[in-house]
Amino acid sequence: MFFKKDETINKESVDTAVFGTFMFWGCTLLINALFEVIDDKPLIGDSIVILSAGLIIFYATEKIADYFNKRKRS
Repeated sequence: MFFKKDETINKESVDTAVFGTFMFWGCTLLINALFEVIDDKPLIGDSIVILSAGLIIFYATEKIADYFNKRKRS
């Protein structure tokens, strides 16, 4: 029931949001690793902050991309 096919989801918007989220997480983790190597202290010390920011970026990007995709179609 949780994984039922949802016909109302705009796949283009979700793909854009997934790409943006993984780019954010990749860049953030790379910058964190560089700071940890250079300063022996990560820039963002709590992983839940990175996870929460990524989820916020995902939902915001999905809504923005959905708006632009609907606007482009009409």
